[in-house]
Amino acid sequence: MTCSLADLPMFAELSEERLRGLAALARRRRYPSGQVLCTEGDPAGELIVLLDGRVKAGRVSADGREVVLAVEAAPVAFDKTALLVDGPHRATRTAVTAVEVAYLPRAAVLKLVGEEPSVAARLLRTLAATVRDLDERLTDAAIRDVPARVASWLARRCADGRVPLHAGQAGLGAEIGATRVSVNRALRSFERRGVIEIAPGEVIVLDPAALTRLAAR
Repeated sequence: MTCSLADLPMFAELSEERLRGLAALARRRRYPSGQVLCTEGDPAGELIVLLDGRVKAGRVSADGREVVLAVEAAPVAFDKTALLVDGPHRATRTAVTAVEVAYLPRAAVLKLVGEEPSVAARLLRTLAATVRDLDERLTDAAIRDVPARVASWLARRCADGRVPLHAGQAGLGAEIGATRVSVNRALRSFERRGVIEIAPGEVIVLDPAALTRLAAR
């Protein structure tokens, strides 16, 4: 289902008049799966808003290996930090499914941040959550083994008991710094213990408390 700009948390409290003005400035485009929306290092002159579909964010390591940072679903806006500091895109974003995106001019977004307290407040909360998530991932990589990292990744996403694997087990592994084989081994171990069930394209969490204990190991 295609979202609107009003579905984006940072714009949720804008008036209808403001939303119509913003929508009039947006360039909307549809792209097929596999389309690159932005490339790491390119100038971030527009805010890219994903209105439909899923997109993966990745970077290329020194040895040419792709590292998947995240797989995100609509509605979401990309590279807000780069837009605020007039910097480059921090990752290459590629459509995982067919997508619809809206491009908002940087000047228009910065004007909103300056004039609308609700936009500024929600933007700060989003950036704070991003920093917190990065801190948790760095902690995971430094002190936890692969099963604990997998358990921690699942525990942070299982609010409704189901965790989609948009990029498969390989994508999960890329996010936590592990191989697909080691991720699969950890998931199978959790499944044998009755903590989770592995389903096509997702993991069903059966025992959240046990998963949290595994993550804290």
